[in-house]
Amino acid sequence: MKKAILFVIDSLHPTVLGRILAEGNAPALAFLAEHGTYIEEVVSTFPTMTPVATSSMITGAGPDRHGVPGFIWYNETIRKIVDYGATWQNVLKIGTEKVIRNLLLKLNNEHLAVETPTLYEVLEAFGVSSGNINLFMHRASQPFKAKLPFSIALATGFQLREPEVFGPSHLTLGQLVHLPFSERLSAYPRGPFHRFGFNDVFSGAIARQLVQEGVLPDFTVVYFPDNDKNSHHYGPLRTAPSLELADQQIASILNEFGSWEMALEKTAIIVTGDHAQSTVGLGSEYLINLDQALKTFRRLRPMEEAEEHHEIVICPNERMTFIYVLQRREVILPQVVDILSRDVRNAQISWKIAENKYTVLQGGTKSQLSFSRGGPILDVYGQSWSYDGDLSVVDAKVTDRKMIEFGKYPDAFSRLISALEARQGDRVVVSALSGFEYYAEGAPTHPGGGSHGSLEKEDSTVPMIVTGMPFDLKHPRIVDLFPLILRYFGIEK
Repeated sequence: MKKAILFVIDSLHPTVLGRILAEGNAPALAFLAEHGTYIEEVVSTFPTMTPVATSSMITGAGPDRHGVPGFIWYNETIRKIVDYGATWQNVLKIGTEKVIRNLLLKLNNEHLAVETPTLYEVLEAFGVSSGNINLFMHRASQPFKAKLPFSIALATGFQLREPEVFGPSHLTLGQLVHLPFSERLSAYPRGPFHRFGFNDVFSGAIARQLVQEGVLPDFTVVYFPDNDKNSHHYGPLRTAPSLELADQQIASILNEFGSWEMALEKTAIIVTGDHAQSTVGLGSEYLINLDQALKTFRRLRPMEEAEEHHEIVICPNERMTFIYVLQRREVILPQVVDILSRDVRNAQISWKIAENKYTVLQGGTKSQLSFSRGGPILDVYGQSWSYDGDLSVVDAKVTDRKMIEFGKYPDAFSRLISALEARQGDRVVVSALSGFEYYAEGAPTHPGGGSHGSLEKEDSTVPMIVTGMPFDLKHPRIVDLFPLILRYFGIEK
């Protein structure tokens, strides 16, 4: 059995990849596409945030099962907001030590549901070695000592002294975790100006070294984060330069096999993204200010612990937001929905009304829809549904064959339920129209740039290239990576 590599390019936009392939500016990706299967649209999770999407990649499950709801979310167990470092201002407010602890330790050890196994755990249980380069979702049984750079250790007050991190056979997390073979680590871009090794060149250098030294695991994930930063800053349709740089890194890894043809003889390769992004308008009217809209409610602040007087928690995730209702659900939740429903910029406002019954409405209109799992109507994934109300809320229609087809909100019912059922507690989930982004305390904003998070198709679909393994899915989702890779290694979970 050949080895396999999964390259994950953050915020990979189908249109931009298609353009640079057509222009001949991504020779390595073009070579892989020519020798494999090129899929233009693969559906991501909701919200389309990196911790959620990459958790789904390595578990084959949505947030309702893997337990990671967003980049910012409310943890009902500790009654506090979890933030993986959305903005440096929030890092300062919450405390560097708490943010690093969440991202480095709790994300995998506590937040990622223990009853939902990761790809690494399953593979290694069957004797298939696995590796992870720079992806923060990495839970497995091998212990590693993280060594925080002095500036990070100082910012944490030296409270995290070589914390133990668990991962697969090989684990690289920038400068924080790396194996002793990386003797040339000082030559790689690192330090605060290079995000302490969490960059494309560092990821590529580690992958090349694994190939050079003959220690590439049977399955390896290589994560390229730089395109996300550039997409936020310049806009998603102006990211050709960063994709071309990612292509150069992939080309350099293929070169280590002697030739690209030899690389395909020895490895199966998948290239995809976790989510895409869409363009945010430049004016202030494109920021939906939830602090202002919901100012009459007593909200939990990012650094506080919930007490009896707190009524709501606003957890912004760029183009979507969780609004958790902490008390008097029957009174406060309808009031929150009423306020949000008056704003036409809110594309979907959804909440759970009973067991297996959910409602979603469209802001600025009277359009409303209720839906449930199970029923006479099927979607393209074989999921069955029943509904009552206006399907235009999720841009859907039912064909004469009793099939429901979603337009610009792919797999809308399943993804909405997954967000509404991610962990415990009552909540309203709101997703923005194209061009708009949510603002609340702790939220990153990107006026004139790119953003993601929403239910909309442009945020939610990524391209994929599969080379060297069978692929026959007509309607792929990123959760399908998990069974696809297990089947490749002869494992039927």
